[in-house]
Amino acid sequence: MILFGLVGMRFILGLSWMDSLYYVTTTLTTVGYNPPANLTEEGKLFIVVFLAVGILVIGLTLGQIAEKVLKRQILDALGRRRDRRLEKLSGHWIVCGLGRVGLNVAEAIAEENLTVVVLDIDESKLEMAREKGWYALKADATHEENLRACAVERAAGLVVSTSNDANNVYVTVTARSLNRNLRIIARANDPQSSGILYRVGADKVVNPLLAGASAMARAAVKPAVSDFLEIVHISRQFDLDFYSITLASDSPLVGVSLSESPLRSRYNVLVVAVKTRDQQMVYNPQGSHVFSEGDELVLLGPRAATPELRRIASGLGTV
Repeated sequence: MILFGLVGMRFILGLSWMDSLYYVTTTLTTVGYNPPANLTEEGKLFIVVFLAVGILVIGLTLGQIAEKVLKRQILDALGRRRDRRLEKLSGHWIVCGLGRVGLNVAEAIAEENLTVVVLDIDESKLEMAREKGWYALKADATHEENLRACAVERAAGLVVSTSNDANNVYVTVTARSLNRNLRIIARANDPQSSGILYRVGADKVVNPLLAGASAMARAAVKPAVSDFLEIVHISRQFDLDFYSITLASDSPLVGVSLSESPLRSRYNVLVVAVKTRDQQMVYNPQGSHVFSEGDELVLLGPRAATPELRRIASGLGTV
């Protein structure tokens, strides 16, 4: 608008560049000092158009700024206020830290149709999380009261993915003391922190740097394996995924051998491994292997089969 006014007043009204800048400023700010002398009909029409459009543009701009500021203040207030809906949650997953790692982890958990609660101190990241339909709390995860506000006592799992190893250790210790049955997955940025996180209660510790290096090495020396894992975990071209189910006592699979089960014939699912109740891992089980109560089956198969197989494992479905 300033450039438009400068050019118009310079060549339509015949003013100097300095006078044009002066009158553009007084017009847009609606101060209304003396108008330029010897205005022609064309000059008057230009000033009318410039004034109307200029005020409209400035008004819209100020409105947009005010809306963003107000929205940010409202979201900030919501982030500080405890979400009462969290008091009714159970079996959910909590993700502490919405950096690049935490965001991808939260998205992967949400894709499994699990409830996700995220904690971070960056309101812009929390706003993005709310748009995805997640519960979001603006809070420091290292404070016990903030973990309690996320119903950590009733949560199924916790992912600690901040970039600070000391904070990750502190959150892990606090969460473990609040929920002994909580599954905790922690991020370790330093290899030395991995052992500490395991000792303070983490069930699984992941170092993104080492994991990335391992993936690159596998792609270099075992390209076929790397391509297959990429198809399963990353690509959506094939409807495949790794997942696990745990057999309840009344599951129809209990007492049935692998060869007699419908896992392969009906659901097109491969049993990669079986983790027994005594924590023994049986890889590539034989057809004669008989499933028992409490067995955790690691499966590879269509994602569409997951809900039905989980119902069967819990005893709510029939084979």
